[in-house]
Amino acid sequence: MNRERFQVKPHEDGGLLVDVLADRLRCSKKQAKTLLDGKHVLVNDQRVWMTKHVVSRKDIIETTRPETKVKKIEILKKSGDLIVVNKPSGIVTNGSSKSLEVRLQRELNNPEICAVHRLDRETTGCVIFAKNAEAKASVIPFFKEEKVVKLYRAIVSGRVADELQTITRDIDGKSATTLVNILDRTRHASYLELRIKTGRTHQIRKHLSAVRHPVLGDKGYAGSKEIADVMRTLPRQMLHAYKLILPNPSDPANALRITAPIPADFLEALAALKLK
Repeated sequence: MNRERFQVKPHEDGGLLVDVLADRLRCSKKQAKTLLDGKHVLVNDQRVWMTKHVVSRKDIIETTRPETKVKKIEILKKSGDLIVVNKPSGIVTNGSSKSLEVRLQRELNNPEICAVHRLDRETTGCVIFAKNAEAKASVIPFFKEEKVVKLYRAIVSGRVADELQTITRDIDGKSATTLVNILDRTRHASYLELRIKTGRTHQIRKHLSAVRHPVLGDKGYAGSKEIADVMRTLPRQMLHAYKLILPNPSDPANALRITAPIPADFLEALAALKLK
């Protein structure tokens, strides 16, 4: 990640944030707007994403620009007609011409490859793909019957108490349960392993925000209160799909067990927060 920090100059007083960004970062207004849309801009320690935001003299602006280098998708496991990959941050799973699904189709020269489930754009880790629609259909029942064990790692705000072992709250009118295991904690942050027994949209993020321990770097549910420097400059939400365990359609006697290594930015955040 490329980080920059600067102060608004007198001649920029009253100007639009998008214009100031384009000028200072020496990029186009379209690129500046992309930074704002991605919520990668802070003004006086508060996240701002409105292009028409007006800046004032001596405002402090901070940006975190994602690296643009494209790496080959890391394949964690191939078994029969299933492929499990390590999803990088900053890319949607499917539904876009720039999605992980499309990239995998191109890299493996198979236009029939399709995602079995999804992760948020900023979330990293294990994602299952099928080589064709028929193979996908054979796996979907495992999810519906809760035969898939999904373990996540997350860095969250605040010291999580021992008593918080299960979060059960409805999401969009449907029951949802998240199991909580504390790996490490300090006064300001906690490192958790989470198992979701249901797969509701944004379940972990919504559940942790509801109990006042939002995922660090989460721009959607973490609120706008001021937090420590190391926390507010995180490039993304610190959520990683760490492990999957599920029945193996091609070898019923041996379950599939796949682990995605903890990514570098996640490890850096742990070290900065003195967590392990």
